[in-house]
Amino acid sequence: MSFSFVKKYVLGTFLAMAFSGLCLSACTEPGENGSADSGNRIPAQDRAENNDPAEKHEEAQESEEASAGSEKADGYEEAQSPEKTSAAGDKADGSAASDSANRKNDSGRKSDKGKKHSKKKAESADKKASGKSNRKGTDIAEGTKVSDRSKISMATWNLENFFDTNDDYYKDEVLSERQYGDKLNRLGGVIKGINADIVGVQEIETQGCLEDLAERSGYPYIVFYPGNDKIRGINVGVMSKIPIRNYVSHAKDRFGSNGSRGAFSRDCLEVHFKHTSNFTLLVNHLKSKLGGEESDAKRFQQAQRVVEIAEGLQSLPVAICGDLNDEPDSKALKPLTTCPFLTDVLGHLPRERRLSFFSKRYKSALDYIFVNNRLKPAVVPGSARVYNTQEAGAASDHRPVRVDFDLSKIK
Repeated sequence: MSFSFVKKYVLGTFLAMAFSGLCLSACTEPGENGSADSGNRIPAQDRAENNDPAEKHEEAQESEEASAGSEKADGYEEAQSPEKTSAAGDKADGSAASDSANRKNDSGRKSDKGKKHSKKKAESADKKASGKSNRKGTDIAEGTKVSDRSKISMATWNLENFFDTNDDYYKDEVLSERQYGDKLNRLGGVIKGINADIVGVQEIETQGCLEDLAERSGYPYIVFYPGNDKIRGINVGVMSKIPIRNYVSHAKDRFGSNGSRGAFSRDCLEVHFKHTSNFTLLVNHLKSKLGGEESDAKRFQQAQRVVEIAEGLQSLPVAICGDLNDEPDSKALKPLTTCPFLTDVLGHLPRERRLSFFSKRYKSALDYIFVNNRLKPAVVPGSARVYNTQEAGAASDHRPVRVDFDLSKIK
């Protein structure tokens, strides 16, 4: 082998190595410490926060389980209006039961008026309550006068699966835009016909759904707070023509005997109205009858807790409404039906006239309005009724219940 050949070979190898090194340096970004990062790099679009709904749901569940036994903080929740959202105070006058209620500072919900409303907890923190203590209650309907209307009416209605068009992680029905619009029109038409001043609703998925229904039905004030239903994502809420002073969510209440830790299946939503009478409403949707004796026991516990909350509010005129998922003579509802300071406004009606749930298999009386002794004198005789109309039947498997009050009768 000649010397000139070896010289050319070595020189060529050196130049090739040098060129390769320049390419490597040019194609490698520096790491955090300024040196080249030789590990597997994540593309910029993949470094964004993981927004997978299922993972967020698991995180939310873990967070809830971790905090289930923690001490609850005092503080009224923020009420929501289609027109205005503002912070709420800690307590309303006479609300002793609210000391044990769940009162998170983070209570806002974000909605999309395009009817694609997400239930993700990550989107539920756009508004925050102040958390400031105010024993007289902070005025949510800021700028409005206290209502002094003597005659008001209220209703309760299970809307039957009023879901939105968003395919989230719940086991719910995802409506098309057309189905959503049809459902909204049917529900709104019935509610307009009932024309109650205050309506407690059950089986509504999001605040956006409630806002749309309130706008369609002519209600300027609403209250919505996501409850405990982690399977179907159905909640309770309130629409009102009477200004709302503040409210409390009891979704985080834990109760029961013998070491059990019962909870509301959805919520017991305590709403205080900006009225001279201090009218107060508790909206409920108790455990369903699926599950036999175990479900009956849970429903009994929930009914007991509702009575305890109402007992702490006896200085106020209080109504309790909702789908209680059992018959008036059932053992599960005895805490309510036998309570000495509560009256079932439909209690005087024969069973045929108080049936409020209709399915292909059976009919049942599941929907109620109770009043406490303070509110009882204000019930207008003969006004309590179930709206078993064809229009209501086309909109839901439940029928609305309505009652009228003459609040001037309260002494």
